[in-house]
Amino acid sequence: MGIKDWFGGDKKKQAYRDKVKEAVSDGKLSSTDMQELAQLREQLDVTDAADDKTSLRRDLYNEAVDAARSKGQLTQTGLQDLQKIQKFLALRDDQVENTKFDLARLRTVTEIRQGQLPSVAPSHVALRGVPFDPGEVAHYAVQVEIQDRPSASGMPGVAVKWATPYAINSARTHALPTDGAKDLGQGYLIFTNKRLVLRPAQGKLAAVAYAPEATLFLYADGLRIERTVGNTILRFKSKSDGTAEIVGELLAALMR
Repeated sequence: MGIKDWFGGDKKKQAYRDKVKEAVSDGKLSSTDMQELAQLREQLDVTDAADDKTSLRRDLYNEAVDAARSKGQLTQTGLQDLQKIQKFLALRDDQVENTKFDLARLRTVTEIRQGQLPSVAPSHVALRGVPFDPGEVAHYAVQVEIQDRPSASGMPGVAVKWATPYAINSARTHALPTDGAKDLGQGYLIFTNKRLVLRPAQGKLAAVAYAPEATLFLYADGLRIERTVGNTILRFKSKSDGTAEIVGELLAALMR
């Protein structure tokens, strides 16, 4: 029997598919789940999930990932559970590459909340030519598109306040204003333990020290720095909302 129509009209195959979906829907796949699936597969006389089309197996994996992501954190145990599901579905890393990038970001967010701040390797291209003060450590770097605009145009974003925790997922519903901005090129935004450093592809470095009076606003797709006159827009080149979550948690840990 060909697995190519495992998800088709055959009721037996559909029953097995529903059971697999149910088993992974909480982001876990226990030994009991695997035993029950093996028994059901034998009873129904269907082939293993690993033989199905990549797109269908990937859908099941992504559903398990969504369940894990809905918790707002990813522990080491949760990561191992997803690895077990990936193995069960016989998915290679390159077949779920984008999803694994998102998981890596969520894992970083979880570690920051636990007090384990990331660090940027001194050899990273983002740090080239950037002078650091004694004791200054680069914790994170992200590529950005740099813009200048006169105002927030009624789209204020989430204020990043001194000594204030970041509310999980609060930036996801906010998008940077797009109209009326002047493009200034691209660069790297570096988060150190003392300041934000903007290293543009062309031009001079700029920095904002962490302080109670710093005026920073976070969005799902970037960061806005309010100046005395005008605003600097730093739009994340990464399209994942996980980047904003990392930035929000990291600034909350550093701005105190």
